[in-house]
Amino acid sequence: MRVSNDRYSRDLRSIDLARRMLKFEARTQTICAWTTLSAERIRNLSRSHGGDGLGRKAMRHRGPSPSKLAKLMEVKAFRSEAAAIAGLCGALDVIPAQACPNARVTLPGISRGERLCYALELFHEIIPHIRITMEQLVLLVLTLAERDTWALEHCTRCHASILIDRLTLSPGLCGFCEEDLGKDASQGTALSPSVHDAQEPAYVQQSLF
Repeated sequence: MRVSNDRYSRDLRSIDLARRMLKFEARTQTICAWTTLSAERIRNLSRSHGGDGLGRKAMRHRGPSPSKLAKLMEVKAFRSEAAAIAGLCGALDVIPAQACPNARVTLPGISRGERLCYALELFHEIIPHIRITMEQLVLLVLTLAERDTWALEHCTRCHASILIDRLTLSPGLCGFCEEDLGKDASQGTALSPSVHDAQEPAYVQQSLF
């Protein structure tokens, strides 16, 4: 009986998570990875409960999910939100504290998926008109969890959350501290060589407002 109850509870959590992800227009393969539900069951859930699984019509995206974070980082609208929501995901343990090799296979799960949805829901509450999608957030979380190319770090001066491109030299400063140090330099205050040498900032942190 205990095993049966646990299985029933897990199934309910999977369905609830699928509905939350449908609300954010996640692709079927993405929902499968995080909920362990079959693709057919997710399609049936979408049809029987409305496009978003909650009785409301939502767009169902087709084709492969985005796979290259560097491509998204070229989009200003994405860069302005990425560092902030990545910091939130780090605080909620959506992004684990330790590197997670092959995160695309090992990271998705119901508990972490619930926290992932909560992070995006909370971010919408804080900043109502954000543009980052569930699919983009999943790519951001998986890439940062692996820590191969990008990593979530903190500014060495003010400790704000910043995204670091690990393939470039980085001064480890957020945009605001970089700007402040630039003003100090114009007034005759010497900057460290690492800041002088960084022609293109490897961090990603911009104002949301």
